[in-house]
This record gives sequence, C-alpha cells and structure tokens, in this order.
Amino acid sequence: MLCDNSKIGLGCGVFGGAYGPASQSDIVDTVRAALGSDITLLDTSPYYNDSEVRLGSALLELRSEFPRSSYRICTKLGRYGYRQADFDYSAARVVDSVNESMHRLHTDYLDIVLCHDVEFVDCQQVVDVALPKLFELKRRGIVRQVGISGYPLDVLLRIAQVQFERNQPLDVCLSYCNFNLHCQLLPDYVPQLRDAGVKTIVAASPLSMGLLSRDATPPWHPAKPELQAAVAQCNELVHSFAGLNGRADDLSLATMAEDFAFSYDQVDVHLVGAKTSSEVCCALEAYARAQKLRLASGGQYPDAGLQQLYEQIRRLLGPFAGYTWPSPPADA
Repeated sequence: MLCDNSKIGLGCGVFGGAYGPASQSDIVDTVRAALGSDITLLDTSPYYNDSEVRLGSALLELRSEFPRSSYRICTKLGRYGYRQADFDYSAARVVDSVNESMHRLHTDYLDIVLCHDVEFVDCQQVVDVALPKLFELKRRGIVRQVGISGYPLDVLLRIAQVQFERNQPLDVCLSYCNFNLHCQLLPDYVPQLRDAGVKTIVAASPLSMGLLSRDATPPWHPAKPELQAAVAQCNELVHSFAGLNGRADDLSLATMAEDFAFSYDQVDVHLVGAKTSSEVCCALEAYARAQKLRLASGGQYPDAGLQQLYEQIRRLLGPFAGYTWPSPPADA
C-alpha cells in the first residue's frame, strides 16, 4: 500500500527547544529528510522561541535542492508569550507579524497563516479584527490561506461558524491533542467544521505534547495528575511487554500512540514534531504502519499479544476520552 506522505506535516515547534536541544545541522538534516520524502507542510510560529529563524535558515541552506514552490509554510500570529497579556490581535500587529515571519523565513509570501491559540482572547478580536486583516492580505497574495489554531474544539467551531455566516469561511483549522490514545473528541467536530466550510483540518500532536512519549512527561504539561498516572501505568505495561518479547528497540507507548492517531483518516494532515532525520523516518514508518492497522476505525494488531496490550491501554485511558485540560490555564 503506497502512502500519501503529503498527509503528514512537519511540526517545527520542536526546533525552538521546548522538547530538548536541536543543533542547526540536525535541523537542516530534518528538513531535508522531510522534503525529500514528500512531506510538504512545515508548521512553525513566532511563539515557538526561535523556530521560525532556524527553519528559515535551513530552508535558505537547502534552496538549491528544494525550491520555494516545493513546500508550504504554515506559521501563526497573535501569540507572542505564555500569558494572555502577550497576545496581540490588532490589525497593525497582524501586518507586522506577517512581515516579520516572511523575513525570518526568507520568503515573500506565506502559504498558511493561522491565528494562534484563539481561545486566549475574546472571539470578537479574532473575527472582527485579525481575520479580516488576514483575508485582506490573502487578496493581495501575501498570504495564500487563512485559518485558526487552538485547543478547545467548541471555540474553534464557533469561530468557523461565524466565518461561514459571513461568507468568508476559513481555509484551515488546526486542532491539537484532541485525537490520541487518551482523547477522542475530534471526530465529533470534524463534520461540523466541514459544514462550516473549513477546507483543511489539521490534527496536531499525536503524542499529546509529549505525554504519550517514552520519555518523562514534560514538567509543564497541563494534564491532570490522574491522567499522567494512567499514562505512566501504560508505559510500564508496554515496557514490560517489549522486554519479554524482544521488542525493546521498536515498541513503545509512543509507537502505539502513533499507530492509533495516524490511522484517523477524516483529517487532511497529521502534524508531527521531529528534530532529527531519524525522527522523520520513524514518523513516516509509523504513518505507513497506521494505514495498514486502521486502529481508529476498529482495526486490530495481527499479533494477539500486542492486541491484548493495546486493549489494556485503551481500558486504562478510556475514562479520560472526553477530558480536556483548561485552556487558557489559570496562571496565563
């Protein structure tokens, strides 16, 4: 079965260091591996520390191999820090942010620009100020597609519906951490987003911002302790199974999380972070594997023991299937 790798997007937020250091040479190799494998969407933001700068430098270095027309850049605006006071959705800042991003990314147009984490500000700032200015930039050819990103799906849907009612539907909607082993809320919203005219739906963070990785959960992760404890129990189960079955090198909770998340086929792009070329290869392998397994639609692992392990994990995480953490957080 041939896989359409363009349905995977490279999340370049990891270039900014939030998930550990990344050398510039590794970033260049990562972008080369992605573009060379037909991954064409590169996602970043000025909020992700120096991610735009480092991605832009890599693309500049690789321009003889990969011309600008061979990939799409998705960046964001409106969020420039952790707290709500660090948000600015004013029309002037929209224009300045687009220009700054183009400068950092060494390009004279941006394929996609999203209003970043729209739940942190009043909805009217998004629909009455930021989005009208972005659609104006789209008419001028500076921005090719306009959209929003965020965590609470009800907020994303409400904005999409407002835009549809105004005859200016969103091109793109990016949702993160809403379809993975511990949360399956996104499928309830995808048909409604389609009805609101959203052309491209992006699902980000199949590992739930590192919660489902084999490494320790990042200390800043907002998931409640009960969920983190359940995930730790799942990690122990997978580690034990892998050790007993000689699969310590190729089986982890993270690989099983990707098997599940990547098999959901009602979105247009799955966004996955990678900061080394080997991580890109692993993501491609995971996507190909997920297309065969189809776990999200009732498929099963061919190995009975692995299927039993998967069912244990689903039972442990089942109580959290509709859980979401507060966004914005109380201290923002």
